[in-house]
Amino acid sequence: GIPDERIITMMYDDVAAALQNPFQGSLYNRPTDGSDAIDVYKGCKKDYTGSDVTPETFMAVLTGDARRAGGPVLNSTEEDDVFINFADHGAPGLVAFPRGTLHARRLLRAFEVMHSKKMYRNLVFYLEACESGSMFANLPEDRNIYAVTAANGRESSYATYCPPMDDRVNGKHINTCLGDEFSVHWLEDTDSEASGGKETLLEQFKRVRDNTRKSHVMDFGDVN
Repeated sequence: GIPDERIITMMYDDVAAALQNPFQGSLYNRPTDGSDAIDVYKGCKKDYTGSDVTPETFMAVLTGDARRAGGPVLNSTEEDDVFINFADHGAPGLVAFPRGTLHARRLLRAFEVMHSKKMYRNLVFYLEACESGSMFANLPEDRNIYAVTAANGRESSYATYCPPMDDRVNGKHINTCLGDEFSVHWLEDTDSEASGGKETLLEQFKRVRDNTRKSHVMDFGDVN
């Protein structure tokens, strides 16, 4: 696995302890009928939560600006591969945070800063949001950046493992959806390869694209 010191997590963190959660202090992202559900919240390293989860903090983390971030930031070099997974709401040309929005132009400027500071060898960005394809329409192809989005720039992305049939955890209905279709597919595909497979990013993209039925999974940037 990846050592904790090489992971930075931003999450609003309002679900595990929500009154509506029948499994207080736990989170599950796939249905089970028995008692073998995996609590994905247990042991989760949380670096930024609540009001600290803002576009400004996210930009500071990406560009290595510890003074602005007020917490851990990327200290990567040109020898490192950087992976970013972002999941929230979206609209044409922007993604949402609990407070504020991040526009595509600003994200692309952050990539330019990272490139100029030699903060990565390869950068991979997976984005789960409605209209997520609009965020990377102008992503250059010569920056060693590869982006995959849950939807094109004109459509919603959709949840999965939803009531009334697919929301059962350890036999109990959660009464909400457990995940998003695109994210569930790439996470479960990654899990299936973790035992020793050598799947490429392009192979995963094609597999996830073909299995995601409700939106059009897209890729951008350096597809080679």
